[in-house]
Amino acid sequence: EENNPWALEDISRRMMEAEKRGLWQTDPQVLQDLQETYMEIEGWLEERIGDVEGEFQGGSVDMLNMDDVEDWAKKMQGVRQKIHAKVK
Repeated sequence: EENNPWALEDISRRMMEAEKRGLWQTDPQVLQDLQETYMEIEGWLEERIGDVEGEFQGGSVDMLNMDDVEDWAKKMQGVRQKIHAKVK
C-alpha cells in the first residue's frame, strides 16, 4: 500500500478475476473483504492521481467467457484452424 498502491490494485483485481473465472475458490467472506479493499484502493489511487483531464477510469476489468459471447466457440475454432495451418 505504501510503496506501490498500483501493484496492490493490480494484484487485487487479478485475484477477483481469477475467482470469477473459476481459477481460484475462496471463502465468500474473503472475496467480500477483497472487493471492499479493492474499492478502497481505487479511492486512494484517484486521490493520488489528482485532476485528470478527459475520460479516465482505472481498475475496471470485465471478464467474458465463451458462454457470454454469441458464436465465440465457432469464431475461436476458425482462429485455431488458421493458427494450425500457419504452424504446419
